[in-house]
Amino acid sequence: MMNHPRRLHPLPPPPPPPSLIEASSAAAAAHAMAAAVVDYDDDMDPRVWRRLPQPLLDRVLACLPTPSFLRLRAACRRFYHLLFSSPFLHSHLLLSPPLPFFAFLLPSSSHLLLLDPNNLRWSRLPLPLAGGGVGWSSRTMLLVNPITRLIAPLPISPTARLSPTVGLAAGPTSIIAVVAGDDLVSPFAVKNISADTFVADAASLPPSGFWAPSSLLPRLSCLDPRAGMAFASGRFYCMSSSPFAVLVYDVAANVWSKMQPPMRRFLRSPALVELGGGGREGAAARVALVSAVEKSRLSVPRSVRVWTLRGGGGGWTEVARMPPEVHAQFAAAEAGRGFECAAHGDYVVLAPRGGGGGAASALVFDSRRDEWRWAPPSPYDLVGGGGGLGFRVFAYEPRLATPAIGLLDATAPVALQMHGMHG
Repeated sequence: MMNHPRRLHPLPPPPPPPSLIEASSAAAAAHAMAAAVVDYDDDMDPRVWRRLPQPLLDRVLACLPTPSFLRLRAACRRFYHLLFSSPFLHSHLLLSPPLPFFAFLLPSSSHLLLLDPNNLRWSRLPLPLAGGGVGWSSRTMLLVNPITRLIAPLPISPTARLSPTVGLAAGPTSIIAVVAGDDLVSPFAVKNISADTFVADAASLPPSGFWAPSSLLPRLSCLDPRAGMAFASGRFYCMSSSPFAVLVYDVAANVWSKMQPPMRRFLRSPALVELGGGGREGAAARVALVSAVEKSRLSVPRSVRVWTLRGGGGGWTEVARMPPEVHAQFAAAEAGRGFECAAHGDYVVLAPRGGGGGAASALVFDSRRDEWRWAPPSPYDLVGGGGGLGFRVFAYEPRLATPAIGLLDATAPVALQMHGMHG
């Protein structure tokens, strides 16, 4: 008898449910690796599949993006228990591809609305508490991982502040938080703006972190708590209004300074964001200013422009301008109410406030390709006062492991059950 050679038949991946986020190209590659097994007559041979080395299988699973793994965890009990394996979580943090998402949040909402800028699809993610992600109340800041539902409080801030502006920079081994605002020295005193800085590092003592001494902001600073801060090269950047100025905080020196933005007399709804640096290749992030420009002279038409800060704070360079036809649609949707803005990697999202009868709408700018694309209307309403005027937009990356929370004295998990992303 003649022995026929074994044939390799890669099985096509099953189509994902329409209610879940699509896996990225890296996820498809990892899925193909897991599905390409030796078989006869197009059937999977369980004798081969069951004998795959367990470390090899775990490494394949660690290459999956978080949404794909969350769908796979229900396949068997062992896959589910990988969620509580420190070696697997460490491998997943290093090997899983980064996924840039944008999270839309209302203060009283129990869900995050997530927008994938790659395929412009919407989904939902339950929150362990209303407003979860980063929360601030008087002198307490909470860090929340909405997937693992772990909550970790920072040590109590040394100063209570009124409507503070919060900046956060979290990495695998360190976390820096800046809280700036009116320090409420006296109800009769002129507004005194100062900031407290929390620093935690895996190599620092104590390992749980500490609050650095307070620092004073430049005179006549006026912060908008909705604006947030951008972080790049060891410095935080935030906008001051009336008149517009860019405030710069050097973390190492614990010193604030001020610099001028471009076209400051003609800006409307300016926002500072971190552009680039979203991958895992060590690319440095740049500070970018996104703003509507309204100038009375006819030679300078109304538009939305993007500037980046040159290295060393040497000035601003215009890198993009919204095309006239896109700006006409955006101006009609915004109607002078302003817009929310956030950046993640090479993507920038601009979301008009209060439009669409409560439904979220978003314009996505791909800075690498210089493309402006409208996302389809969200199938979920931004329920809240003012028809969605109070929502916020943040950069978000779904992760199973958040080492920054481990640097703090984390509270007990609110729930150990994992929640997927529901479309």
